[in-house]
Amino acid sequence: MNKTKDGVRDLEAASLPVLLMKYCIPSLASSLVTSIYNIVDQLFIGIKLGINGNAATNVIFPVITLITALSLMCGVGASANMNVALGQGKEEEAKKVVGNAFSLMILCGAILSIVVLFFSVPVLNLLGCTNILLPYALSYARIIAVGFVFSLIGAAGPFLIRADGSPMYALASIATGAILNIILDALFVLVFHLGIQGAAWATVISQAVSAYMVLFYLKKYKTLKLSLVDFRPIPAVMGGISLLGAGPAFNFMTQAVSFVFLNNVLKIYGAMSVYGSEITLAVSGVANKVNTFASAIVTGLTNGMQPIISYNFGRKNYKRVIETGKSVIGTVLVAGFLIFLCYQFLPVQIVSLFGERSELYFEFAKKYFRIYLMFIALNGLQSSVAGFFSAQKKPAKSIIIALTRQVIFLIPLLMILPKFFGLNGVLYAGPVADLAMAFVSFTLLYKEMKKLNEMNIKTKNIEM
Repeated sequence: MNKTKDGVRDLEAASLPVLLMKYCIPSLASSLVTSIYNIVDQLFIGIKLGINGNAATNVIFPVITLITALSLMCGVGASANMNVALGQGKEEEAKKVVGNAFSLMILCGAILSIVVLFFSVPVLNLLGCTNILLPYALSYARIIAVGFVFSLIGAAGPFLIRADGSPMYALASIATGAILNIILDALFVLVFHLGIQGAAWATVISQAVSAYMVLFYLKKYKTLKLSLVDFRPIPAVMGGISLLGAGPAFNFMTQAVSFVFLNNVLKIYGAMSVYGSEITLAVSGVANKVNTFASAIVTGLTNGMQPIISYNFGRKNYKRVIETGKSVIGTVLVAGFLIFLCYQFLPVQIVSLFGERSELYFEFAKKYFRIYLMFIALNGLQSSVAGFFSAQKKPAKSIIIALTRQVIFLIPLLMILPKFFGLNGVLYAGPVADLAMAFVSFTLLYKEMKKLNEMNIKTKNIEM
């Protein structure tokens, strides 16, 4: 075992089921709590503003997805680099990784804030906003843009806190913000009647509190003794973080791009259908927000396995890497099947939570959940298998998986199928892309497991 100043690091020798529970459960809880931010806003906005409110927040959703991508780039990239460096005994290198990760979070958040604040209308038009939705979306976008730096620190920082052996504090920092968001949403939207602007301010304030808790933790970092010089930006270190976090980040970045295409084709072909643009965008918005809960399960389990795989890969303990990957990816598939059952049998009950209750709204909601999200059980492979590769400092394969679904298949399908099948073509593009991604993921995973087994045998022979 690897001793630290404050105790024992059990990543290499502790019981794997116990270790997975220690890291995956808090990480899973953190991801689920994070998803509450978007879902709670959608609930209150939907109840108060109905279709237009739900559709407006859906227009902004690609930007929220991009924030998630950047937080994964900073968080996964930094924690993986840190754990591999510690596994190799390179403490000074690990310290610079932690410090530069926070510099990168601030830089990314600031750039995105400036773009959204100063180019709000062009950005919203690009994202598929209609003239009816523009006033709602504009108010929401400009307010949440103020808090993008807080959002990144609050979402990416817990990765480094978990890597430091404090998963419960990481969970507490996220949970505090989420609980505060619920309280402020109710206060601003229902009591003070501030509408979509109130929901946006509730999010910004809550994220600022989470970010403060993350920054406060740095004073008592256990694994490494951090100093101000470690936070001095070093392009090479930030580049290394970005490269290693590129796999999971690219997954969400390409999702953001695909959401832009999806919004635009729903706007066009929805207008040609009996449903209209606003209903199709609203249903997609609710489904996307609900699906953040499903994605949070996958992301949480994947993030929980990351420190275990990274550390043991650095120590050349390949058997433990294999066992960890199999356990978590298997759990992801089981969770995905349960989510599939909910989407197939309870679509009306799910969308009913978000306000609008028109017959056409429910009719399209059933089609969207049952067709577009048909293979949600396989969708979790994209994040979990990609995370398995990223934890071993192999981002290229993670990027290939993301490219397969979003870029190579989904976007072209969204451009081609609707021309022949109208709105139904939009819906069937999703499951076809999911099947293609699953095939690529299984193929790459099988080859990687085979390679790790060979490396494990080779390592044992050398030791003997």
